[in-house]
Amino acid sequence: MKSITDEIYSVMVKEQRAFTNAQILQEFFKIDFENSQVARKIVEPLLKVDARFRQTPAQTWVAVKRIPVEALPLEETPFVLFYIEDLEKMRRPRGIPAGDLFSLIKQYSSFLLYKGSTLEYDFDIKGALKNLGQYIFVPYDRKSMSALRRLYRVISPLAPDIKTLSVRSIISEFYPQKKLKTWDDIVREFGLRNVHSESPSSRTKTLMYILEKFLDTARERGISSVGGIMDRVRESKKQVDFSKYDFDRDFLRDIPEMPGVYLFFDSGGRILYVGKTGNLKVRVNSYFWDTGESVEKIKGILQELSRIEYRVLGSDLEALLEEHRLIDEHRPNFNKMVNIPKREVSVADTLLVLPSKMEGYLKLYLLSERLPLIDYDFDCAGDNERFFSILKRLEEAQGSVFDPLKIIALFYLRRYEERLNRVDLDRFATPGDVVNALRMHCANQEDMLRERSMYI
Repeated sequence: MKSITDEIYSVMVKEQRAFTNAQILQEFFKIDFENSQVARKIVEPLLKVDARFRQTPAQTWVAVKRIPVEALPLEETPFVLFYIEDLEKMRRPRGIPAGDLFSLIKQYSSFLLYKGSTLEYDFDIKGALKNLGQYIFVPYDRKSMSALRRLYRVISPLAPDIKTLSVRSIISEFYPQKKLKTWDDIVREFGLRNVHSESPSSRTKTLMYILEKFLDTARERGISSVGGIMDRVRESKKQVDFSKYDFDRDFLRDIPEMPGVYLFFDSGGRILYVGKTGNLKVRVNSYFWDTGESVEKIKGILQELSRIEYRVLGSDLEALLEEHRLIDEHRPNFNKMVNIPKREVSVADTLLVLPSKMEGYLKLYLLSERLPLIDYDFDCAGDNERFFSILKRLEEAQGSVFDPLKIIALFYLRRYEERLNRVDLDRFATPGDVVNALRMHCANQEDMLRERSMYI
């Protein structure tokens, strides 16, 4: 069952036209309002917090349509082919700090960007992991996939939502009668030039030749996008009976590819499970197609599931905090509550500056020993009167305050400090100076939206 915002978004995308506040009320709520100010007060709170909608200078609303990478033609799809040796067996050369996995893997891995007829060997895998939704990842083997997930944890505390194709799954769907169990079997079957050896680069080259063969087969069968291949593979693995749910395949397809939290409800309206993710669409769909999680856990959730809700957020930190709040409030049966021991924290008064789910805003988190964690949506074009009151409250606060959300945010800051924007409040003489510093960050809106969780 679609929510009202899902319905508005679907119609806007289909008809490709802008709607006024009054038109939205009339068409979707069956309410006629001649007073534009009243219509604005009703509609704006609903759509302004949803990143799928954008308000134009003419005060109308349009849908922000993003083309997912799996919908691109096969010739335009960027595939990342990769092989990573066992990280546990790697020897750390002198000069490379412990834990610096990205420097360590250079001589133990190979990443190849394949797009149409072009190849890129010197590929920035760190940058790609910050923009997972822009690529289809093709691993050499399961160990490589596990290693890639471990690398991602250096970038973000969230589990990676990776769009991937595996050689094993494509063979089982496209060539079910053939017994292709080894790389040599595949090379021999398709008459490919055998460049396979133990070196990482040769393994990704072999992977490239095999992928090219798969793409040719897909075209011969009338499949024009990688999404078509993925649908074939998924549907052959698991046929989903949607009749028992209050949603259908269209609902899953319409979920935005953005950070957020998702909630699974049973038929009685009780929350079964709360999850966080950097890509709502990929993560929620994974429960119905293919997943690396515990099969028993997912089976239990799906047996009781009736309805799904999701909340679009601006960053991975916002998703972490919202997940903790929801689990603490509702205590879902399939979640384990993280027990954060009470402790004093030592931190200078700091503002973390992150992307917001709302266009034209920054998401701020105030970290201080003397206050619980405070979050604030900073309007880049507004007067932000409440923000000044928060700074005044900080100035007057004394003592030490424990807050589990503050512990989570502090851990996040210390883990990802070098890649986060922050404002150290003790460097500024007046609240006005702080606001001016934040407005400089507002100039980086496009970069923030592109990288979402963090920007430099």
